[in-house]
Amino acid sequence: MGGIELNGVGWSGVEWNGVEWNGKEREGMELNGVVWNGLGWSGMQWNGKERNGVEWNGMEWNGMEWSGMKSNGAEWSAVEWSGTDSNGMDWNGMEWNGMEWSEVEWNGVEWSEMEWNGMEWSGMEWSGMVWSGEKWNGMEWNGMEWREVEWNGVEWSEMEWNGIEWSGMEWSGVEWSGMERNRTEWNGMEWSEMECSGVQWNGVEWNGVVWNGMEWSRMEWNGLECSGVEWSGVERSEMEWNGMEFSVVDWSGMEWSGTD
Repeated sequence: MGGIELNGVGWSGVEWNGVEWNGKEREGMELNGVVWNGLGWSGMQWNGKERNGVEWNGMEWNGMEWSGMKSNGAEWSAVEWSGTDSNGMDWNGMEWNGMEWSEVEWNGVEWSEMEWNGMEWSGMEWSGMVWSGEKWNGMEWNGMEWREVEWNGVEWSEMEWNGIEWSGMEWSGVEWSGMERNRTEWNGMEWSEMECSGVQWNGVEWNGVVWNGMEWSRMEWNGLECSGVEWSGVERSEMEWNGMEFSVVDWSGMEWSGTD
């Protein structure tokens, strides 16, 4: 299909297999109960789309622009995203499996009750994001930049983060299990009622971080630098600390057990 412009189109119960779309502009489209398999999308622009109950399998997306999108109950499997620009997106109740994301920019996106499994993220930029009730499993993050992101009721399991920069984040009711973080920078963070288990932190820099009501167990911390950090009501057990530097730190109501 070449040189096609699709505007104000409604797709219901349609199945597309092995189709390649290049340089298409789609505006005001509504996709309901559509199945897309093995499609290649390049240089696409999607504006004001609504997607409900859509299934995407084995897709390749390159140089895409997504603006003002709304997606509900969609399932994405083995999809590759490269050089994508996503603005003002609203994603609810999505399931993402085995995705690969490279150099994607997300701005002002809202994610709710999402499930992410076996994802690989590289060189991503996230700004003004809201995450609620997400579950992340077996993820790998490389060279990510996160700014002004809000996380609520999120569960993280067996994650690996490398070269991450976090700025102005707010975390509430988050659970971390079996995490590995390397060369990570955290600035102006607020953490509340967090639970962290079996986490390994290496070469992390924290500035202006506030921690409240935290529970940490079986943690390993190496080569960390903490400045202007406030710790309140935190419980730590079986911790290992190596090469740490602390300045202007406030430790209040702390409980320590089995700490090295």
